[in-house]
Amino acid sequence: MLILRFIGSLFMLVLLCAALPRQLVAERHPPQCSAPVTQMQQAVERQKSVQEQQGVVEQQSERDARELLLNAKDALSSGNIRSLRPQLGNRVYLNLFTGINGYYSAEQAFLILQSFFSTHSPISFSFSSRNFSIRNPYGFGPLTYERRGRRETAEMFISLALVGERWVINQITVAGR
Repeated sequence: MLILRFIGSLFMLVLLCAALPRQLVAERHPPQCSAPVTQMQQAVERQKSVQEQQGVVEQQSERDARELLLNAKDALSSGNIRSLRPQLGNRVYLNLFTGINGYYSAEQAFLILQSFFSTHSPISFSFSSRNFSIRNPYGFGPLTYERRGRRETAEMFISLALVGERWVINQITVAGR
């Protein structure tokens, strides 16, 4: 019984304290750290906003890399090397089983690829493995081509690099099997 009275008194005290005007409480106990807390909350919100924006930019960049790799695959599958020309970086590393090996300008790389694929006519190319991540997008897989009336297969590797805000092809390797 004594415990019930104590709980009842405690409940009444809580109700009375809750009913006190907030201004009176604020005057007696002014908030001492509301500005730093608010600044911290604003900083946290800004950081979240920046992270969300970066996430959107990274997703767009990843989509751009994916699109470029898939376009390159389609171009190489069909033998449409011309469509690769604007996608080549300023410095492209080529390593072809015919003995071509080194860094070339975009124009040189285009002419070398054009010559290579004129004698090794692509029939099909598909990715057996690919990575569209923002860090190092690449794709590789079997390239089926025709040379002197015979079908042959090689492995092709394509990688991209981000130059400014644009993805470009920075490496193409074609290795014989």
